[in-house]
Amino acid sequence: MLASHRMVLKALNKFTEEQGEWNYVNFKTLSEDTKMDRSEVRRIVRHLTRKGLAEFAKGLWTEDGDPYGSGYCITAKGIVVLEEESDA
Repeated sequence: MLASHRMVLKALNKFTEEQGEWNYVNFKTLSEDTKMDRSEVRRIVRHLTRKGLAEFAKGLWTEDGDPYGSGYCITAKGIVVLEEESDA
């Protein structure tokens, strides 16, 4: 896995771990967290989604009941891949 892909996958995992549940985040949040260009993050996340390492959801809401739009989160398969790479 490319370092940039690993960085984005780790960010998706971090946001899931912070909430203790499947937490979906948008490209802006991932871009700010990884310090990567938003278009690059978009391309990487969509690639990770095609590989089954991330998933997309729309119609999301914040905990305060405000519309959040759409976002992505890491999948169980994505977590396994991160764990396998850290063991290597």
